[in-house]
Amino acid sequence: MDAIQKFFDRSVDLMGQTLSLRLKRHAQISANLANMDTPNYKVKDIAFEQVLQDALPVSESRLAMRTTDPRHLPVRNVQQAYARAGQNVVEGVYGQDEKGQDVIDIDQEMTKLVKNHLLYNATIQILAKEFEQLKYAINEGGR
Repeated sequence: MDAIQKFFDRSVDLMGQTLSLRLKRHAQISANLANMDTPNYKVKDIAFEQVLQDALPVSESRLAMRTTDPRHLPVRNVQQAYARAGQNVVEGVYGQDEKGQDVIDIDQEMTKLVKNHLLYNATIQILAKEFEQLKYAINEGGR
C-alpha cells in the first residue's frame, strides 16, 4: 500500500466517522428539543470536539505507539473514539423556571443544531471533493 492510498483511506475513514458523530449529535440535540416540556429532563450533548480530537490519527511513524502504564495518555484511534462518543454525553442546565423545573433554551439548542448541520454538510462537500480527485486521477491516469 503506497503513501497516497494510506492517506486517502485515513482521510475518508476519518470523514466517515465525523459524519457518524455529527449524526449522533444531531439526534441528541433533537431529543433535547423534543423533550423541552418534559419535567426533570436534563439537556444532553456529545462533547464532539473532544471525541473528534481523540479520533485524529497520530503522525505516521515506523514505531507504533502503545500504552505500557495505565497512567499514560490513550492511543488515539478513530474506532475507539467513536465507541466512546456515547460515553461523552454531558448534561447541562440552562436554568430553572418558577416551579423549579429545568428549562431548555430553545435558541441555544437550535443554534447548536444549525451549526452541527452546517458542519455536517461541509464534511460531505469535502468528502465529495476527495472522491472527485480520485475519479480524476483514475480517468486522467489512463490517458
